[in-house]
Amino acid sequence: MIKICLKSKSLSGKLTKQRKIIHVDMDAFFASVEQRDNPEYRGKPLIVGGKPNSRGVVAACSYEARKFGIYSAMPCSQAYRLCPQAIFVPVRFEAYREASAKIREVFWRYAVQVEPLSLDEAYLDVSYTAAFDGIATKIAQAIKHEIKQETGLIASAGVSYNKFLAKIASDMDKPDGLYVITPKQGAAFVQSLAIEKFYGVGPATAKKMKALGIHTGADLKTWSLSDLQAHFGKSAAYYYNIARGIDERAVKSFRCHVPCGYIPIRSYALFRAIDLLQPMIERHLSPKEDV
Repeated sequence: MIKICLKSKSLSGKLTKQRKIIHVDMDAFFASVEQRDNPEYRGKPLIVGGKPNSRGVVAACSYEARKFGIYSAMPCSQAYRLCPQAIFVPVRFEAYREASAKIREVFWRYAVQVEPLSLDEAYLDVSYTAAFDGIATKIAQAIKHEIKQETGLIASAGVSYNKFLAKIASDMDKPDGLYVITPKQGAAFVQSLAIEKFYGVGPATAKKMKALGIHTGADLKTWSLSDLQAHFGKSAAYYYNIARGIDERAVKSFRCHVPCGYIPIRSYALFRAIDLLQPMIERHLSPKEDV
């Protein structure tokens, strides 16, 4: 049972208390599940996906494989050329879903709102959690510890006062990281951040921004909202705000009567799509050809 500490008017009303958001991201999730279940894979470059001589792609890879320049979505044939000694294994969606469900159980012990983005990452709102005196950093430490104890997997966590900064923070000290961006640090942190590191700025947008002279958060902050709207349309307000460390988006969860537990509507749709596409994905990642 989560202990809730309410100091504002209500959860549904305007929040007067400083928000505390944690973004948890599992480290090399698919590959880590394989290394957990198969001790002989540990400490070795491991690639989850297609076979090395196929047209399949890398679904995930271990940190040992990443040292060779291998990354997700890379053609398996290219990955094999970079690291011929790598171990190639097929995807096991059921194992990953089972691990994900256990991880979400840990989230709900501490958060009043949990918003999964995928099987291996989620936003948690712990603004009103009384555990550890409401100290978000200690809550994140506890979540990481319990995930490791109960699943044998490693998570990284980012702690901040909004979703944008928590998401960025979780990627700052991987693997097994815990990075905190306080309200006093937020604006300065964003100004020094390279534009391609901004969550919500994809490769095409980053290229467009750089062509306009926007290379860092400090550059982005110099642009007015109207100028950004002229170039980026509806996304302009988001860019304008995050350049100032502002992100008012709430962590939203949705309870559905399915084994996966609590997931938002859009994530449930994504998981359902994965289920429907799984046979095709598995055929693509694990074709008939022999190695």
